[in-house]
Amino acid sequence: MELRREPRFETTQPVRLTVLGERQTELYGNVVNLSGTGMRLIVNGAIPQGAAVKLEFEERLLLGEVCYCEPMGGDYAVGLNLEHSLVHTQELARLAARLLGQTPQPPRTAQVRKKPRIIPRANRPVTP
Repeated sequence: MELRREPRFETTQPVRLTVLGERQTELYGNVVNLSGTGMRLIVNGAIPQGAAVKLEFEERLLLGEVCYCEPMGGDYAVGLNLEHSLVHTQELARLAARLLGQTPQPPRTAQVRKKPRIIPRANRPVTP
């Protein structure tokens, strides 16, 4: 039985994730599923629970907080509570550059450096 308030949608979208703070860390991975207020990712590094993060993909910028981070083979499964989103970021960047009289920078796209392994939920090892 599904107990979530919102439906989750399956996807395999590459994403660039930045752990915010004094020392920002950039990770790469894939979005596994998402809803209006949450997301599950597989990334190539551990993130502390409660950490603020920024995600960039498909002309979107999302801000959220890490709910959990658990090892999954050589990667990590991360659950996020999404707080804010900004869409059409390339268009906004062009508008801002025009307003400031600057030349717009070419768009940066999220690229997965190391493709995370996605293990079906039924086949995942149980961790104590």
